[in-house]
Amino acid sequence: MHYVRGAAARAKGESKVYSAAKPDFYRIYRVDTVSDVVRGSGADRTTMVSVKASGPKLGALLDGKEKIVAITSIPSYSRMVYLPGP
Repeated sequence: MHYVRGAAARAKGESKVYSAAKPDFYRIYRVDTVSDVVRGSGADRTTMVSVKASGPKLGALLDGKEKIVAITSIPSYSRMVYLPGP
């Protein structure tokens, strides 16, 4: 893939993931990410895109008729995991 870089957007988020076995237990995930939508949402800054897949599992899924609907570059992704305090 070749593309022209654009303005990257920074996003932060937080979520709580609860345990199915112990509903009172959860983890806190805090995410800080930078992303650049290269293709999609009206943008298309690609100059060349090529996708190939092989092997018993991927080859069976991808037969060459697929259409790429979006491409996002994520140059920075940070996830921190916390446990709730006592």
